[in-house]
Amino acid sequence: MITFSTLWPALGLTGALLTFGLGYRMMRSSASTYLDAADLVLLREERRREAAGRLSPLDRLAGRLVPRLRRLLGPTGVGYLQRQIDHAGRPAGVSVDGLLRKICWWSLLLAPVAVLFAVQGQVVGLVLIPVVALLLPLMRVAGQARRRRDSIDRDLPDFLDILSVTVSAGISFRSALARVTDRFSGAISDEVRLTLDQLAHGASTRVAFSAMERRSGSSAMHSFVTAFLQAEELGAPLGVTLTQIAVDMRRESAQAARRRAAQTAPRVTLVTSLVLVPAALLLVLVGLVLGADIDLSAISDAFS
Repeated sequence: MITFSTLWPALGLTGALLTFGLGYRMMRSSASTYLDAADLVLLREERRREAAGRLSPLDRLAGRLVPRLRRLLGPTGVGYLQRQIDHAGRPAGVSVDGLLRKICWWSLLLAPVAVLFAVQGQVVGLVLIPVVALLLPLMRVAGQARRRRDSIDRDLPDFLDILSVTVSAGISFRSALARVTDRFSGAISDEVRLTLDQLAHGASTRVAFSAMERRSGSSAMHSFVTAFLQAEELGAPLGVTLTQIAVDMRRESAQAARRRAAQTAPRVTLVTSLVLVPAALLLVLVGLVLGADIDLSAISDAFS
């Protein structure tokens, strides 16, 4: 007869075995079986395709190599990829594991080319294969990060001007920040909204604004956050500080535009030298030959 002292351990062991069996069954089955439509919408594109079983064999093999590549890169490499994704605005469907999967996918696709280079003894081509496999997935993210950074640098001075006027009207800084953010769109609006959410959930001003600076990757945002935190700690008038930051940013933007214009002139000269000058010389020589009415057949017969 089962006594009271052995009843509860037996029930606990039975429950643990049932929970283990149910968990193992869920682990071995498709994810779409236990998720409703709303949960499936929240999944990343790669996860949805994986749950539906639409991944190609090459994609599944690349997914198996992701943990090994993550360990090979280490925390430094993974952190670099995460910063690039943050600078790009954390696009939908883009994650560190997704980038690593793409790198493995391109590595597997280019593996026959690497074998061909190894057989032919072309060391340079063999070295370039992993570089190409690494750069191809990162080029899209780097392009998005550059466009987003340019958008922040372009919109931030106007944002600070309006914020300065709003704060000078007597509205608190957080309320003014929320109102001005609603009037803007794009990358700067997304970053400020995320910063306001962090402040609302208990993050300190320094932590929230420093995180916004790291996510943006913008030099203008770095100048704004540094000056704002110094003014916050020293007690300087916020409206005057914001106006001065906007003026400094416009000055830096003008200097950057002049530097880009100065860098454009050598490029134009290089294109002119490589394309237009040889074409013009060829046109002049052809005109001279045709104008002189030289018998080219006689010249060729003389050398033959």
